[in-house]
Amino acid sequence: MKLESNSLLLSSQEIAGFLKKTCEKGVPFKFTAKGMSMSPFICNGDSIIIEPVFKKKKIETGDIVAFITPDEGHLIIHRIIKKNSQYLLKGDNAFHSDGYCEKNDIHGYVKNIIINGKNVPNYHKTIRRCFLFLNNFKKIIAFSSQYKILTPVCRITNKVLNEK
Repeated sequence: MKLESNSLLLSSQEIAGFLKKTCEKGVPFKFTAKGMSMSPFICNGDSIIIEPVFKKKKIETGDIVAFITPDEGHLIIHRIIKKNSQYLLKGDNAFHSDGYCEKNDIHGYVKNIIINGKNVPNYHKTIRRCFLFLNNFKKIIAFSSQYKILTPVCRITNKVLNEK
C-alpha cells in the first residue's frame, strides 16, 4: 500500500482482498482500472463498479466479471467467453484466454463503467460510448472475442484513440 497525491496505490492482490471482503458483505466496489486488456470497453484510468456476484440472478456468457486467481490472488476483470461447468475468461484486447475458472473464484460483475474524462477529446468519448453501447450485445461480443475477431478491432480502435 502506498499513498501518492491523495490516491491510495494498491497491488492487484490488495485490491482483490478488498473486493472479496466488500462483495461478501453485499456492497458494490469501485476502483480505477489499470491496463488495456479490456480496451476499448474498459480503458486504463476508467472507474468501474463491481457488483457482488450473488446479486445477479445468473452469470452468463458475455458478462464482464471480477475474477481472483486462486494461485496468486491477482484480480482480473475480463469477459466470460464460454460457459459450461466452468467459465472461460478472456480480455477483449488479448489474443489468448485466461483459461477456465470455477464459479467461486468469480466475486462480482461489472455493473458500470465510468469513462475517465480527463484530457480526452470528444471524438474519443464518442468512440468509447459506441463500444459501451455494443456491450449490451454481450453474447455477440463474447463470440467474436472467443474466435479472435474482436481483438484486431480493439487494436485498431486503440490505435485511433491513441493517435495525436
